Amino acid sequence: MDDTAQSWQAHTSPKETYSQVEYRRDLQPFDPAAAARAALARTVAKIDSKNQKRSKKIQKLRYLIFELRSLQPAEITEISEALGQSLNTTRDQLRKLIKLDLVVRVPFEHHTLYGVNGHFNKFISDILDGLYE
Repeated sequence: MDDTAQSWQAHTSPKETYSQVEYRRDLQPFDPAAAARAALARTVAKIDSKNQKRSKKIQKLRYLIFELRSLQPAEITEISEALGQSLNTTRDQLRKLIKLDLVVRVPFEHHTLYGVNGHFNKFISDILDGLYE
């Protein structure tokens, strides 16, 4: 299938786009803003869903995040010892946080270091502060 056919299939008609955002009563049929509003609604829903998952993981693994923030960048053995848990448990927890982009894995020479993703410092702080207020 060529690019023209793919872009044609990806394009939705104005009526289909309108039905996606029909729950908003302020839209009129064939409203030129319907496509933009539908895209915005899908994007916001996806971001909210991902942030809810991140929030739950931060709350659940808060002790790991506290240790990681104080030790970073740190090897998995350091983090595991600081938490007093097995290496496999720590590795599994870090893998879950990496999947949500909350932790970054950095290979350095013959070591692998872990640290909190700087893009989420404020997000993490807000959630952790909310737990103790």
